[in-house]
Amino acid sequence: MVTYDERLSVPLRWWLAALAAAAGFAAALLPLGEVPAASGAALLLAMVAWALRGYGVVRIRVCDGVLVAGPIVLRAEHFGWIEILDEAEALAWRTRRAGPRARLLMRGYLPQAVRIEIAEPALLSPYVYLSTRRPEALAAALAAARTHYGVRAAA
Repeated sequence: MVTYDERLSVPLRWWLAALAAAAGFAAALLPLGEVPAASGAALLLAMVAWALRGYGVVRIRVCDGVLVAGPIVLRAEHFGWIEILDEAEALAWRTRRAGPRARLLMRGYLPQAVRIEIAEPALLSPYVYLSTRRPEALAAALAAARTHYGVRAAA
């Protein structure tokens, strides 16, 4: 059963910037003719749309006691302390506090995040950092999964 599902799609302003870039590119190519300008703008828009779609396709899911966040897969029995990070704390954990072995799923357009300490030393990662639009809901789903699968919270 899926208890949390979020797609980290790019914001609307990025798509509008892509449209503006395509229009500017078409205007720059207009001296070459209408067909090269239109085809150049369409090609640029297609490439940027492909890149934005690929960057924003990542999902965070909590399903049957398993966290799946892009390439990160973590079972509830390995969840340690779950911390909701505000904008300042999220920035600190993305930069100066970041661990070299930590698993990170960062999106610069999402200022808040959740940090999950990993309670299993064999996994060789001290924590997982997840950018999210709804940190409270994600933390609640993770805590519920940890509780449901019989593992108590780390002190």
